[in-house]
Amino acid sequence: MFRIAAIAILTFSLSALPTFAADNDAERAIEAGSVTETAAAGVTMAGDVDWSMKPIHVGGGTKRPGALAGLYVSLAGLQVYDAMSTARGLKQGAREANPMMQGAVNNSAMFWSIKAATTAVPMMMAEKMWKRNKVGAVAMMAVANSVAAIVAANNAKVLRAGR
Repeated sequence: MFRIAAIAILTFSLSALPTFAADNDAERAIEAGSVTETAAAGVTMAGDVDWSMKPIHVGGGTKRPGALAGLYVSLAGLQVYDAMSTARGLKQGAREANPMMQGAVNNSAMFWSIKAATTAVPMMMAEKMWKRNKVGAVAMMAVANSVAAIVAANNAKVLRAGR
């Protein structure tokens, strides 16, 4: 099960990496303001558009670090694996080692709510942080992923030992 979870997390992480569309030439031509280059790039235009004006960019103009999307997906995957492996371990007779979670593991709704919160809170913090500190946002998500990976690896070890 650990191998399947690791492969799934890796797949989700890699699939979230940014891709570059083939229409970059058209975007550059539009930004340059050249109607001839734009038409050559295959972009259709309305006849009444004044292409001599600079385009207006809505949305702040800063781009989110590409690593964040992969870190978000991997954190979610690790948290789901943690929850599922914890439930499986409890069924096999293991006990919850985290004292703060011991009261929640017997209540499925509370347990999954805590898992959702421990997934969403770092993501929301990173979303607020990346606008001012991109490196800090990526570092914080990397730490959250590392903690979740350590917990998931411990769960896998407990499940293997319980067989």
